[in-house]
Amino acid sequence: MGVRSRILATFVVGSLVLSGVLFFFAFTLTRSNLRQREVELGLGDQSIGETLSSLRTSLILATVITVLVGLMLGIVSSERVVQPLVGAANAARAIADGRLDTRLEPTDDPDLNALTDSFNDMVARLQARVERDNRFASDVSHELRSPLMTLAASVEVMVSRRDELPERGQAALDLLVADVARFSGLVEDLLEISRYDAGAVRLTRDDLRVGEFVEQAIRASTLPRSTIQIDPRCATAYLSGDRRRLARVIANLIDNARTHGGGGAAVHVTPADDSAGHVWIAVEDTGEGVTDADIDRIFDRFSRGTGASKRGASEGAGLGLSLVREHVRLHGGRVWVEARRDGNPGARFVVELPCEAQAS
Repeated sequence: MGVRSRILATFVVGSLVLSGVLFFFAFTLTRSNLRQREVELGLGDQSIGETLSSLRTSLILATVITVLVGLMLGIVSSERVVQPLVGAANAARAIADGRLDTRLEPTDDPDLNALTDSFNDMVARLQARVERDNRFASDVSHELRSPLMTLAASVEVMVSRRDELPERGQAALDLLVADVARFSGLVEDLLEISRYDAGAVRLTRDDLRVGEFVEQAIRASTLPRSTIQIDPRCATAYLSGDRRRLARVIANLIDNARTHGGGGAAVHVTPADDSAGHVWIAVEDTGEGVTDADIDRIFDRFSRGTGASKRGASEGAGLGLSLVREHVRLHGGRVWVEARRDGNPGARFVVELPCEAQAS
């Protein structure tokens, strides 16, 4: 039972108890008084019975009115009591969604003001901490770019003279090239994440034909020969979006399938099951699938899943799927992971985006 229900129940039960006590004493005392004075007042049994009946009716009516008044007072009181709690719950929900500038409005109640001040102070400290962490990640990423560019240029010079190196030197150079490329991708991902945190991301929207765009994005990915199936209903559909960011979404999902999902990927483009105005871009792999423990956190930053070490997934820092979620959310869509629908082992990552039948 909630707070509002308990307050209403308290008022109604209180009204019933009070009315019952008053009913008992008023009726008992009146009946006793009439019996003691029936000779003095010249009342017969019939008159006394009619008087008590009228009194009983009046007391019952008064009880009903008292209960109704108690119910109304309970409704008003519960609304006044619960309203600040609802405001706090809405504010907490907004903060959980990332709106850290949310604050509770001060009230005239000193008791509630103590809660309001504590809540606002907590949120202010949280906002300062988050902003400090975001600035740190952004500053570190920017500071790393300069030495990283120098290192990448040096590696390019070494690669151009690779044939002059001994066999062990060539093997070391190959490892260095791979690590520099991985490091560069990590820095770029951190910079992209920091832009989202700072609210500095701006979309360059174009009208993209869904089927054609997905095919181009797959050809530019690390698995250009991935299987693709496009529902005829989606072949001519258009979506309004940032070409680079949406291509990054597909590329990251294919990279995830290559790294964690058995090395292969299949892409399916279909209309959404529950909305005619949305399209689903599903990337399926043939790996071990996603555990129930990972489903809720697989799109979190730096999350690589409980089975990453077993799959030998040394690539990536766990930012790829987090960027997928941010890119998709910025386009008004959503993304989730589920088991494959054909019963085969593996995971199915689904991107839902709004689309139109033709370009606007």
